[in-house]
Amino acid sequence: MSEQKSQIKHYSLSRVLSSITSVIGREYNRPYWIKAEMIKLNYYKKSNHCYPDLVEKSNGVIKAQIRATLWSNTFFRINANFVKNTGKPLSNGMNILFLAQVKHDVMHGLTLNILEIDTDYEIGQLAKSKNDCIVRLKKLGFFGLNKSLPFPKLPKRIAVISVDTSKGYQDFVNILKNNTRGYHFFHMLFPALLQGDAAVDSIIEQLDNIRKVKHHFDLVTIIRGGGGDVGLACYDEYDLAVEVARFPIPVVSGIGHSTNETVVEMVANYNPITPTDLAYFLQQQFDNNAVVLNEFQTSISSIAKTYLREQNSFLMNFAAILKGKSDRYIQNEKHDLQRCYQSIRQQSEFILKSNRQKISSIVNIMHISPLKSLISNRQSVKHIEEKIELLKPENLFKKGYSLSLHKGKPIADISELSIGDIVQTKTLTGELESKITKIIKK
Repeated sequence: MSEQKSQIKHYSLSRVLSSITSVIGREYNRPYWIKAEMIKLNYYKKSNHCYPDLVEKSNGVIKAQIRATLWSNTFFRINANFVKNTGKPLSNGMNILFLAQVKHDVMHGLTLNILEIDTDYEIGQLAKSKNDCIVRLKKLGFFGLNKSLPFPKLPKRIAVISVDTSKGYQDFVNILKNNTRGYHFFHMLFPALLQGDAAVDSIIEQLDNIRKVKHHFDLVTIIRGGGGDVGLACYDEYDLAVEVARFPIPVVSGIGHSTNETVVEMVANYNPITPTDLAYFLQQQFDNNAVVLNEFQTSISSIAKTYLREQNSFLMNFAAILKGKSDRYIQNEKHDLQRCYQSIRQQSEFILKSNRQKISSIVNIMHISPLKSLISNRQSVKHIEEKIELLKPENLFKKGYSLSLHKGKPIADISELSIGDIVQTKTLTGELESKITKIIKK
């Protein structure tokens, strides 16, 4: 039996593998463009070589798998080109379109030697991912949420997501602190990674921290210290963009690049591009309100001056009206007093005239009457003269009598008077004006 086995034709392993190497080398004698997912880069720092694990999936199931080679010189060239054109380095989880030579080695087996990776394909993938993110945000109604928040008129309290060693952050702080107008800003740093795969989770974590104390801040700023477009892919990630879009207070981005606006910048409340522009933008908000306040001050001053002029004119007119009424009132009172005086004088003259006639009559009688009658009449005349003397207003006033007038007329009946009426009283030495507070009828 052993003799029969020893007669079976067989091949050495090296010969079989060499044959495979020869066949592959003959059949696959040129490079091929291949599309696959690079699930792991497998970069070795010591040699600077990479051994990417490549797979093809269908509905999440791996259909094919192979390990490729990416030698150090080729890796450095491709990676530098990748960063320049896509803004991020080669990393795990990328779908790539690459040019590779099919190689087989008797010691290392079958591999794909990567010669080139198409950056345009990756850019297309990034653009598709970015567009998908935008479409998803709009479909869910999140895209314009943060933009719809009213921007604070005086943004004084600022939560800053950045790195304290970032030049952009330092420039931002210096401009706010050293503004020539004397505006005072309060800012608090929430340190986070700002680029690379870990940046998304880092920034989201700090947004969550700020959300817990949001009542202490007017707005949130995301400040990235330069670097061009490198590492911006994280700002197109849906998880970060939706957090910014749904944040309860305004988010302002100062990522620091002028091309290829990211989704985070699109959904932010405002995007002044660079940290420097952002600082000057915040100062401008104070300037705008200062202009409005100055206009208000000027307007209020003008309104106040106009109002004072109008009131002064009104008071002058009112004073003139009061003076006119007072003058007329005094004139009327003078006329009333004159009429009263004339009335008293006429009454006195009438009494005197009447008594003079009586005296004349008595004198005539006395001339024809006996002496007794003359004596009697003289006594009567004397008595009458005394009465006449007593009836003179001056003598009545001297005795303490007075003349009371209401509305310029002598008071004959107190029933014509009422509580609160004004009464003028004339005496020997002057005139009084009284207000009735009590009436006692008899």
